[in-house]
Amino acid sequence: FIGSNISRKLVGLGHDVTVADDLFLGRKDNLKGLKLKFCNIDLRDEKVTDRLFKKGKFEFVFHEAACSSAPMFDNDPRYALDVNIRGFINVLQASKENNVERVVYASSSSIYHDLTPPHIESMAVTPKSFYTISKYVMEVYSRQYLDEFGVESIGMRYFSVYGPNELHKGRFANIISQFLWIMKKGQGPVIYGDGEQARDFTYVDDVVDANLRAMKAGRPGDVYNIGTGDMTTFNQVVELLNLSLGKKIKPKYIPNPIHNYVPLTGASTEKARRELGFVSRYSLNDGIKKLVEFYSK
Repeated sequence: FIGSNISRKLVGLGHDVTVADDLFLGRKDNLKGLKLKFCNIDLRDEKVTDRLFKKGKFEFVFHEAACSSAPMFDNDPRYALDVNIRGFINVLQASKENNVERVVYASSSSIYHDLTPPHIESMAVTPKSFYTISKYVMEVYSRQYLDEFGVESIGMRYFSVYGPNELHKGRFANIISQFLWIMKKGQGPVIYGDGEQARDFTYVDDVVDANLRAMKAGRPGDVYNIGTGDMTTFNQVVELLNLSLGKKIKPKYIPNPIHNYVPLTGASTEKARRELGFVSRYSLNDGIKKLVEFYSK
């Protein structure tokens, strides 16, 4: 999802791009029409990963390959932890051995859990799910590889990313995409609780911009919030989707079945603005309009 959008931008800028994906969730269709090299590999295989890096002679690596939501860990926590942690370590090690200039990797805003927004990178975090533990460990390894081996990496704490190319993720997709798919069919989306939980929804083109900025800007070993700084409730999301679709669909409310559910996320964007030069360009209303247009093609 995010990786395919980054790839499209890089190819458009004239870069030589290699995409590595085991297609567990990803789809090659997301890369259709792009002039790049595709490798169907599992980054947990260190020998295969080492060969890829040795042959590719990469300058920069954007590591988006991960189990990217808490529900993925409910199905098989051993597999998900293996993908997120061992896969990332293999990428860092291969980057060390093949002189990669910098790795930009996906962390998550979920790491803040129940801390009160605005969420600031300097806050002391206590991971409370297998998913956030994996992201926290990735950040620790990032700093350690810098301290011991000089491997530069930047962590992107994404805030609720939505946008094109997410259909393949199904029930693991961002809630905006899931609501849109359901509401286009004239059905009411299911909301856990009263719908007043809120997220800092970030359009994927903004995330792509932040990643490209992190190639050259930012402090190695550090993490940055990538969000808009605005929070929107799930009830408000339904209202915005109704406006864009020209519908008057009402959601269905059910008790929240998720343990350690994250109630609120809201980014402090000051550090990313100051050190990466990143400022979100897309309001939620703008992003939803673009998403509705994408799925109407």
